[in-house]
Formats: sequence, structure tokens, C-alpha cells
Amino acid sequence: MAAKALTDLAIKALKPREKPYKVVDGKVPGLLLSVSRTGTKAFLLSFKYGGKFQLLTIGRYPDLSLTDARIAALEAKKAIASGINPAAEKQKEKAQAKAKGVTFHDAAILWFEQSKSLWSDVHAKDTHQKLTCYVYPRIGKEPISAVTKSDVKAILDTLSAQGKYPTLKKVRSIISQIFQYAIAHEFPGVEYDWTPLLRSKGLYQPTKVVHRAALTNPKDISRLMKAISSYKETSFQTCIALKFSALTFCRPGEIRHAEWDELDFDEALWRIPAAKMKMGEPHLVPLAKQAIELLHELHPMTGHSKYLFPSVRTVDRPMSEATITAALRRMGYKKEEMCAHGFRGMASTRLNEMGSNRDWIERQLAHGEKDKIRAAYNHTDFLADRRKMMQAWADYLYGLMEG
Repeated sequence: MAAKALTDLAIKALKPREKPYKVVDGKVPGLLLSVSRTGTKAFLLSFKYGGKFQLLTIGRYPDLSLTDARIAALEAKKAIASGINPAAEKQKEKAQAKAKGVTFHDAAILWFEQSKSLWSDVHAKDTHQKLTCYVYPRIGKEPISAVTKSDVKAILDTLSAQGKYPTLKKVRSIISQIFQYAIAHEFPGVEYDWTPLLRSKGLYQPTKVVHRAALTNPKDISRLMKAISSYKETSFQTCIALKFSALTFCRPGEIRHAEWDELDFDEALWRIPAAKMKMGEPHLVPLAKQAIELLHELHPMTGHSKYLFPSVRTVDRPMSEATITAALRRMGYKKEEMCAHGFRGMASTRLNEMGSNRDWIERQLAHGEKDKIRAAYNHTDFLADRRKMMQAWADYLYGLMEG
């Protein structure tokens, strides 16, 4: 028996049931009216495409009239006959509409919230400030899927014209990371990070290298190591952090965020994950026997914490980035003499002067390697050589400290 054609009177008379149900329209083949448990009514089109039955939601009743629903169903059937899947097209339209709703500002906030746990408070504040001052005013309200290379270049051109080259470099990196976040999380319409095209040589004036204050004279280093050793009476944990900084010459942020789970005592290695590294690559730090001894001394005090050097206020956060600098100032070192970052320059200078292989030193400093094949070689085959170098460096420092 053929189904009866739907009428407005019949539709209004349909009542909700314990389970959702559908009523067939006898006038347009495949047109259905669904009724939910709450009484919501919507027109659907049942059709076959690619050998499979599918449903296309046409619209809700009474927002969409019965007459208009039939017209829409017939239009959809024409599309199907011409090889177009109306359900797939509708999903595509929804995705495009969603993409238009995600602004660059929206994506930046999501990226910022996910990333800030790995940053220092100062870095988080600086990143927010640069977004607020230089990025949001230009492209913050734009759909991220619509932001082009020209849009990004306009921001960088302005900073270049103002001579703000260090800021330009940081802003470019921030924008790139936001695009990469959007791509990784499959934001609709975001398929490309434009910023690598804006790093070509000569496009913008290179950033002037800023050399960090560091002690490099052996006599000065000897006095520093002795002062650090004496600092144990002021703060045992800070003393260990200072010695660990000198022995590993890692970046201050890497020291602060070091976790017990990253340490391999059997292999005498500190495995720093890529997310914590400036260059975005995992880093292996061979630990000299003196470094292992320091960690064994430290463990009874902070082994219950996630971090080697937790904050004095809460073990859930790393120690303040000002701790090392404040300790150096208390020891009498001025900012132009020594800083927390200076342990890296101190090690690099002395190791080069002591005849260590430059490649070993650069790999230990985790400086970026432009040649990817060379970088892979350094990461693996240089480990044994770096072990010897790090032990020799530790012996040298402790010799100065005890001499």
C-alpha cells in the first residue's frame, strides 16, 4: 500500500513517542519526517550514493515548510543524479562555516593555553604582549583559514621599518607556532604555515647577536665555583642548581624544568624532551660522575617532587627563574659579569680553548644544525665523545673549586 502524502494537518497531529520515529511522504520518494522523543520535527531525505544508503537533513518543521522541504528534496535528488553527494557537500559547507568562525585570535588562545605550562612566567608574559601589540590588531579578528602570507608579511614589514628586528624574529616564530598548532589539530581550511617563506636570507636584517655575561678566565671561574660551593650554607637546593648548571651548561629554563623522570641513572643520561628544547629537538645530556653525586645528594630533599628544583612555594611548579640570578648577585657578581645563561658561554669558551672538538661542544650546547644529516650524526655518534668531554669538564671545574 502506497504511503499517503504528508499534509500540514497530519504533521501537526504527530505526537512524540518513547522512541524517535519517521513518517514517509508519499509525494516525493525518499522524503521523510522524523519526530524526536521531545517532539522536534525535521525533514530528511533518504538516498543511495556509492552503493550505500544515506540521510540528508533538509530542515526543521515548521521553520521549513512542507512545500519548501519537497522542493529542497527534489533539488537534492537532481544533484545525486548528476553525481554529487548532497550530504557530503553539506558537511563541507559546515566545515567551511566553522573555519570562518575560528579567528586567528581564537587559535592563538588555544595554542597559548596549551603551551604556557612549559614556559617561564616571563616568556608567557612576553608572548602575550607581542600578540596583543603586534599581531591581534592586524589579523586577530580574521578567520585563521583566511590569513595569507601577505597578511603575515605586512606585520613583519612594519616591525622591520621600525628597526625592531629581535621583536620581528620572535613575532614570526609565534605566528608560525600558531599555524602549526592549527594544522596539527586539523582546523578546517588551515593547511599551510606561511612563515617559512618569510625567513629567506636578506629579506629582513638579521638580528644582532647579544652575548651573555660570562666568566671565562680560569682564575675567575675558580672563584665562582668556590663561591657556589659556599652558597650551600645559604640554600642547599640553589647551590646544587648552580653546580648542575655549571656541569651541564644547559639553558636556565631547561635546568629549572628538569624532572626526575627524565633522568636515566643507569646510563648516566638526562633525556630532555623536544617540547622543552629551544630548537624543538630532543636532547641527551651525558652526566659526569660529579653530576650524578649531586643528584643523589638532592634526591632526599626534592625526590618527592616532579621537578629536581621545585619552587619554595609549591612542589607543583619549578623554581623561579630569578633564583639563580639572585644567588649570583648575592655572591657579588654584577649583571655585566655573570648571569644564569653565562654558564653556557663559560663552558663553550673554555672547552674550545682546552682543545675539545667544536662539533661536540655545539651538540652539547644544543645549537641548531642546518644540515639535517650532520645533525643526526651528531646526535648519535658524538654521544660517546661528549661523555668524555663532559667528564673532563667536570674534573676541570671541581679541580678549580678544590684548588
